[in-house]
Amino acid sequence: MRRAARPQAPSGDARRSRMRYSPTLVDHFLNPRNAGMMREPDSVGEDADDRCGDLARFFLRVRDGRVAEIRFQTYGCGPTIAAASIASELYRGRLVGDLCRLEAGEIEQALHGLPDDRKHAAAVAASALRAAAVRYQERQS
Repeated sequence: MRRAARPQAPSGDARRSRMRYSPTLVDHFLNPRNAGMMREPDSVGEDADDRCGDLARFFLRVRDGRVAEIRFQTYGCGPTIAAASIASELYRGRLVGDLCRLEAGEIEQALHGLPDDRKHAAAVAASALRAAAVRYQERQS
């Protein structure tokens, strides 16, 4: 009678791949907040990464110069979905002018980092949200 093979500890590569994404990123990917379209938004902004095909679109509702509601749509990898989701939470309630200066590093930090080959996720989300804010301000001038 043969004995069952004894389970082996994961190799270094397998352990690293499991730790590749933070629990925060995984949570926002599996449970995205504020996903979907918005009826009659005050502004819409989008951006895409031509290298990977990821796209993010943000819808803003603004009251008294502050972002009252943010919704988003994405087409892309898990980190892009997570980046858009966390951005929709981070910037609700902020002044629209703050979003015009938004940097991808803020989103990446909120996700507790991104692997080098996924940093585009924060960049696409930041650029799309920034575009919505800039478009809103241009319309107000």
